[in-house]
Amino acid sequence: MRILLIEPPTNTFTGLVKRGYPLGLCLLAAIAREEKVEAVKVYDVDKCHVATHGLNFTDQRQNMALFLAGVNDERHPIWSEIERTLNMFRPDLVGITTMTISYASALRTAKLVKKWNENCTVIMGGSHASVMPGAMIAWPYIDAIVKGEGEEAFRAIIGGLTSGDGGLSDIPGVVTKDTPDKIFAPPLEMEDLDSLPLPDRSALLSPECFSGEDMGLILTSRGCPFHCSYCSNFTRKTRFRSVESVIQEVHDVARRFGTVQFLFKDDSFTVNRKRIFSLCEGFLRKSIRILWESTTRLDLIDDSLVRLMKRSGCNRVGVGVESGDEEILQIMNKRLSREKIKAGTQLLNSQGMFWTGYFMMGLPMETEEQMLRTLEFMRELRPPYAAIGIYKPYPGTKLFDMAVDLGLVEARVDNDHFFKTNPVDYFLKDPLRRTAYISQERLRELTALMEREFDHSNKRPRNIVKRALARRRLYYKSPGSFTNDVKRAAKWIAPFRGLKRPA
Repeated sequence: MRILLIEPPTNTFTGLVKRGYPLGLCLLAAIAREEKVEAVKVYDVDKCHVATHGLNFTDQRQNMALFLAGVNDERHPIWSEIERTLNMFRPDLVGITTMTISYASALRTAKLVKKWNENCTVIMGGSHASVMPGAMIAWPYIDAIVKGEGEEAFRAIIGGLTSGDGGLSDIPGVVTKDTPDKIFAPPLEMEDLDSLPLPDRSALLSPECFSGEDMGLILTSRGCPFHCSYCSNFTRKTRFRSVESVIQEVHDVARRFGTVQFLFKDDSFTVNRKRIFSLCEGFLRKSIRILWESTTRLDLIDDSLVRLMKRSGCNRVGVGVESGDEEILQIMNKRLSREKIKAGTQLLNSQGMFWTGYFMMGLPMETEEQMLRTLEFMRELRPPYAAIGIYKPYPGTKLFDMAVDLGLVEARVDNDHFFKTNPVDYFLKDPLRRTAYISQERLRELTALMEREFDHSNKRPRNIVKRALARRRLYYKSPGSFTNDVKRAAKWIAPFRGLKRPA
């Protein structure tokens, strides 16, 4: 059996920089190797293309309009490239992963595969498979979907197909057109993460497109115990890999790929304080001199923990601020007040830690005054980098249900919806009405204001210098990373010269 695992194009259309590698697909590739399939490859379509838009992520509507246009353009060269890859590799099984925002691209890719060979088995997974399995399995070009953490289901799928009986319907977590009742079954969860093989990075097609920094993406835990109302994470039970396993993977990746900068991609990296102490002390004890970054919550850090993280190589922390309004924070169920957020960010600043603050605007019930409080809060916190996102309603979240109750979103949509709608507007009944109390024209003005102000803050010379200083050890060990960052920053900063701040 020959297996091709595809992460479909997204940034190819938007031109944005993509970092990392398809960790989940490389895990599946490792399982396929254990099952001794004839050949398995992981095809990250985006990584084979050079991004052109630098580091600016603020203009989401324009970026995603480019995505929508590319998905609907059957003459776009990327579809011919995918077909050439199919002809070259000639898979018997194609697995496609997708998030909600890239779902249209995944559907188009599945259709292309079946057009190439209708006998090729097409299976789809990823986070969107767990929130909209009914619509996904209805797509005529998909044979089965996997809900949740699908490593063991994938192992069973390989066994079913290689045995010749093709028995996918009886596999837990696998939904086929013959088993629509399994749409409502709970998503799969792995209990013992140490029982999984390490991701097979050698399975990547076009490995020359991946830098050492890309290869440094590592997952040390799964699940999040918190219940933020905007998050569609289907598992609240946090499970951890052993510290020894993580250290061994870091050591192996650094040796094989020359990786200096690592990214620990956990939902809340410091949720188990004792474990992170052990991990950091392990890096120091074994003289593993790397740089690393992670994402966590501001109430899951303290002075001694941040100090040890920094000593062991941590040079960036991402934290969710979300809003500057207490009522909105309560609606988000963040369990964080403004005062707790301020205390956490002041701690990071006092330790000289470079941090990214993630903010959100445009919630269904949000008012103009509440949005402006978020802008003022960002100015008060003065993050070295601040990212602002327009709220997008996704099924499986409490905020989505609130938006349904307000009459703003459709509880269910068909697959055609994703080919006709800018991803920023997914599920909205009317793209011109995404909030209950603000007109679309005024919301557009507020969005432009927020994006300009966040962009202006990020481009302040002191913040650019902070970012460079946080990565200086990386630049010393990997001069190519410095060259790439300078090129990206030049494209990003160029529009700043003509930017006028609003009064």
